[in-house]
This record gives sequence, structure tokens and C-alpha cells, in this order.
Amino acid sequence: MSLCLAVIRIGAYIGVFVVFVVIGACGHVLFFMSRTCLLTWIAFFARWWARVTCRVFNIQIQIEGDASLKPGSLIVANHVGSPDIFVLGSCFKGFFVSKAEIADWPLFNWLARLGQTIFADRSKRHQVKAVIGEIEARLNSGHSVILFPEAQATDGTDVVPFKSAVFEAAVLANRPVVPVEIRYHDGHQPTIAYYGDSFISHIMTLLKTPRLSVTVMVLPEVSAGADRQTLAAISYQAIRDKHQRDAGLNGQ
Repeated sequence: MSLCLAVIRIGAYIGVFVVFVVIGACGHVLFFMSRTCLLTWIAFFARWWARVTCRVFNIQIQIEGDASLKPGSLIVANHVGSPDIFVLGSCFKGFFVSKAEIADWPLFNWLARLGQTIFADRSKRHQVKAVIGEIEARLNSGHSVILFPEAQATDGTDVVPFKSAVFEAAVLANRPVVPVEIRYHDGHQPTIAYYGDSFISHIMTLLKTPRLSVTVMVLPEVSAGADRQTLAAISYQAIRDKHQRDAGLNGQ
């Protein structure tokens, strides 16, 4: 039964993939002279892509807190696994900052590039300034940016201290930072959302799972008046404190 579910979902997602690649390509053709219009087009349809993907995987999302964020907010969250992108993308309209390796993944790289993802290669220090500049530009244009400052996926048992460099964009743009905690409720330790050492095995597990429930907790925004190290520390502590409180309530 689970194998049949996986096959059905693969077929459904191929259709979703084709539709949104066409939509993304149309946006680039229609608005090649206007980056402002292109970003607005992409942000709108990227959210619908995430919502449709959650429907295909039957990811049930419960939002706590105020999700009506100010335009141009820097949204930062703990990173558990690949569903985080679909989950946050369906909750918030914005653009993702992703590790550079995704730009080389077959199929996924098409959607990421068409979706105007900002690619960050932390192994190349000279690129960090360019990434910060691109994030600042998106924030200044009224588009929110979503990123995972742990710079790695964890098994969900704790939150790793945040890298502070990208928070400089919020300082320069004078935009608020919104900490968000993601928690999956599948009874597994670690959660099946965590992709560990084998991404292919992880995807197959997700495809075979009938339902995945997740809570997205939107915490109070942090003013950009502080320096990047302070912003990173405050955001990290807010998410980690909430994460530990939730773990305690669930007896983990």
C-alpha cells in the first residue's frame, strides 16, 4: 500500500513540477525587462507551489502566533529536513536562501533557479558579501527572505547555534527578523523529516508516509537595531527556548 502511495505521489509531483516550471519560465519571459514584476510573480506562485506540494505529501500544518508579517521581513527558522521548505513556503510569501549544492541537483535546480533562490556557498568567503547584498536588496524591495541560519539540517532534538553573517542584511536594510520554530509530530526520534545521510532514502520514506503533521510557531519579531551577532543570538535563543519547552511538554 505504501509503495502504491509513493508511485501515485511521484506521478502527481511530476505534474506539479511541469506546471510550475512552465509558470516560472513564463514569468521570466513576460517580465524580463522588469525585475520588480518578476519577483512579485515568482513570490506569488512560489507560495502556491509550496502549498500544492504540501497537499501532495499530505503535510498538515498548524500555525501558532501571528503569521501576518511585515513585508521585507527576514524569516529565520530551525532546519530539520527537506519538508521545511514546503512548510515555510506555504506559510510565508518570500524567497529562500539555499546552500549552493542545490544549484547542481537535477530537476530541483530548475525550480530553485526559476524561483529566484539566493544561493550561498559558505566555503567561499568572498561570496558572503554578495549574498548579504542580494538579501538586503530583496528586503528593501518589500520581499521577505527565508533562511536556515543553522546552515545544516539537524535531527530535531536540539537547535544548533546560528551563523551570524546573513543577519547583516537585516541590519543594513533596517528590517525586522522573525524567528520561527518548526516541530514535526510523527513520533519518531529523529523525525522522518530529517534526511540524515541518505537523501534518496529520506525522500522515499516521505513518499510512503500517509500523513505528516507539523507545527509552525511564529515568535515575536526582533528589531534590526542591533548588530548582526546580537540579532543572531536573540533569534537563536528564542527558537531554542521554544523548542526545549515543546520537548519538555511532550516528554522528550
